[in-house]
Amino acid sequence: MKCYTKTGLLLLMISGIISILATIFMYSFWFSFSPENITPENFTSFFMVLIPAAVVGGIGGLFALIGAILMLIGRKEFGEKHRKFIFYAVLIFIISIVVMVMITVVIAFMTFSYVSQTIPNGSENMTDVFINNNFFSTIFLFTPISAALGGLIWVFGLYQLENKNGRMVLFAAFICMVVTAVVVAISSMLFFGDWVNSEAFKELINSSSYSSSSYSQIFTGSQWIGTTGVYSLIGNTVSNVLLIIAMYIPYKRITSGELIPISPPTRSDEQNRICPNCGEVIPFDAQICPYCSKQFETYL
Repeated sequence: MKCYTKTGLLLLMISGIISILATIFMYSFWFSFSPENITPENFTSFFMVLIPAAVVGGIGGLFALIGAILMLIGRKEFGEKHRKFIFYAVLIFIISIVVMVMITVVIAFMTFSYVSQTIPNGSENMTDVFINNNFFSTIFLFTPISAALGGLIWVFGLYQLENKNGRMVLFAAFICMVVTAVVVAISSMLFFGDWVNSEAFKELINSSSYSSSSYSQIFTGSQWIGTTGVYSLIGNTVSNVLLIIAMYIPYKRITSGELIPISPPTRSDEQNRICPNCGEVIPFDAQICPYCSKQFETYL
């Protein structure tokens, strides 16, 4: 019997591996670049180098999308509890989209509000606006929230397929996601607080003409490269590796026959009706499983 969940797990694992490789490439490039290259004159050539990584990342995203769809299609293959957990994962995914839209609206509103209040009267420079209104703090506050929602999607999507070890790995991946997001958010806020107070940043923001030297001074000696970037690279890599392991465990359980998909019951083959909750063979016309007391009105 075709198992959509098994295929979905395989595609999601491939997507995770691609994500790790793309992340390592992006950070390796970022760590090795010369700050002098970040100038208005050569932005195009600078970002052209990143196109291959973006393409590979897009392929990985496509694998992830197809894998998630297959997991959704196969939500009834491993019982009622797994179906409900997949529903919860989809619900959290929708909530995360709503949160991201809200974040975008808030950031756009804050930016428009700060600029409209500052530029007309000239009472404040842009650097003071960012600092006094906690602009960066507001933005980075949403990072742990987004990470927690994303982690919960994985937890609910995989939990019922895992054995004891798999659930431990799954929760470890979730914790790593949240901790990484918190550390990166705090480190980023500290860095940007120093950044917007730097003379180079003030000169760049408050001057009418931008010079290449201004960009170079801003990025030269950036603490983000040495601290926040490293935290993000290590944390995201570890999280992805743990997620791949958490997906491989149920994939192996299905492949080895430890987890067997439930065949949908049909009236033409009454002897094959199996309880989707406990897996026992039950009478076709039973409304309640005599083994686990599961009611079927909402499932069949």
